[in-house]
Amino acid sequence: MVNPDNQILSLLQQQAHADYIGEPVSQLEHALQCACFAMDAGADEAVVLAALLHDIGHVCDPAATRMADVGVRLHEHVGADYLRACGLFDSIAELVSQHVNAKRYLVATREAYRRHLSPASEKTLAFQGGPMSREEAAAFEKHPQFEQILKLRAWDEAAKIPDKALPDVSVFDAMIQRHRRQRLTDAQLKLWHEQGYLHIKDWFSPVEVQQLVATIDDLVSWPDAPGQWMKYYETTGRGKQLCRIENFLQYVPQLSRLARGEAMLTLISRLMEEPAVLFKEKLNLKLSGGNGFLPHQDAPAFTTFGQTFHITMMVSVDATTSANGCLEVVPGHHRAGLLPTAEDLTMSPEVADNLTWQSVETEPGDLLLFGSFLPHRSGPNATDGARRALYITYNRAAEGGDVRDAYFQLKRQSFPPEAEREAGKHYDPGVFNVGNPVDK
Repeated sequence: MVNPDNQILSLLQQQAHADYIGEPVSQLEHALQCACFAMDAGADEAVVLAALLHDIGHVCDPAATRMADVGVRLHEHVGADYLRACGLFDSIAELVSQHVNAKRYLVATREAYRRHLSPASEKTLAFQGGPMSREEAAAFEKHPQFEQILKLRAWDEAAKIPDKALPDVSVFDAMIQRHRRQRLTDAQLKLWHEQGYLHIKDWFSPVEVQQLVATIDDLVSWPDAPGQWMKYYETTGRGKQLCRIENFLQYVPQLSRLARGEAMLTLISRLMEEPAVLFKEKLNLKLSGGNGFLPHQDAPAFTTFGQTFHITMMVSVDATTSANGCLEVVPGHHRAGLLPTAEDLTMSPEVADNLTWQSVETEPGDLLLFGSFLPHRSGPNATDGARRALYITYNRAAEGGDVRDAYFQLKRQSFPPEAEREAGKHYDPGVFNVGNPVDK
């Protein structure tokens, strides 16, 4: 069921039986097919939403001027303006505004394209300005989203298949909500500044959470691979077991899109109050019997590239509880700056023992964001299940820019994963193993 607060999807849902300008599908079926083609192609979420909403201009303004019996005149601009007014990112609205120009461009530059236009699409072409001139086409090719616009047009033309199995439109609810310019409320920003962390629920839909869990299950099953993803182990009362995986985004496009997507970077940049870039990623598994993490701040471990502040986003893969070793924090203590440390850069026990720790329990798909000065720790996993969580860290773009590859190259040299270690050699992790139970 569509969230009644999401007027965009409510509007689409109302088109379940609406004629799509003489095509053999409804307006809603066309929109869903187009979005599914984009997802199947591995498109970024903003592009998926543009595919879903590219024809919203036909239905969002009852007073709009019509092109005889073939829809709303300038529907691409009517729709783009509507999406901007609803608070969606400009990148989505811009793709929507250009999908008719893509048709005009392709008709002008690819002779075979026009021969395959449907009768309805051929009829609307005359209202839309006809083929581009040579000058218009040359200018259009310089558009920064040119390739994405052409892909959107291809999906648009293909999304006319009768009786195709499609998801319910409600699966896009969470995706739309996280692509709004003002995703964070004033109350959430206030909590962030006061507590030093922010817990966000419902960032993902239930379907997206299932997909996330399946993706993580697959990643965990991969073998140790020297020179590729980095697997680390810990020794527990149950023996040696996998503890952490790092350096995997280039091998898992779904997680790369999550970490680098416009919605996530906008969220982190809003909290950071300036543009942010990805710093590093890891998956902490904390399997049954897994050890806890000592009290620490991240700041002492993130100094290699001269950076001064980071934000880490934890994405719960499994539920995290006090029993399985959820994150524990000291709300508000991020304002105390860098606290005294022990030789291994964890917090001085005398300091840690005198702080008031608070458990933050989460559900699968929840986000927990915290700054690099927030004291945190976690206990062991005393349950029979796993407590897996993604930790994705970001730095200020102005402080060195994107250094992710350099970070993992240096870590691989200084503190290699199990598959790359020399037998019998003890490794000094330095800043690469602060507070965690990874075997040295």
